[in-house]
Amino acid sequence: MINRIVTAATVAVFALAATAGAASAAQYAWVDQNAKVKAKPFNVAATVNTVFEGQKVKIIAENGNWVKIKIPGMDGWVKSGVLDYAPFPNNNPWPNNGNGQVCFNGQYGYICIGN
Repeated sequence: MINRIVTAATVAVFALAATAGAASAAQYAWVDQNAKVKAKPFNVAATVNTVFEGQKVKIIAENGNWVKIKIPGMDGWVKSGVLDYAPFPNNNPWPNNGNGQVCFNGQYGYICIGN
């Protein structure tokens, strides 16, 4: 029993270290509301793509209150107000699926430890 707890704790520490290193390499944000992605940081610029609430985006540039994002399809600009810079969507770093597991979110997915 003690070995399982120590093993689980070790995995958790490595998972946190791996996700912390990846997160420091680039800045990401979550889309708070559906928004049009513009070709340039202006309201009148052509719309080149769309982002949707809950989507994770990579921040690649900033210009005033506009943020350039890297997304599938054409990259472009959105107003910074449509983004949430929390490390996890809805500010929930420890999602629990109700069966005794603890899950750790990371840049490329998540890992769960428990039952």
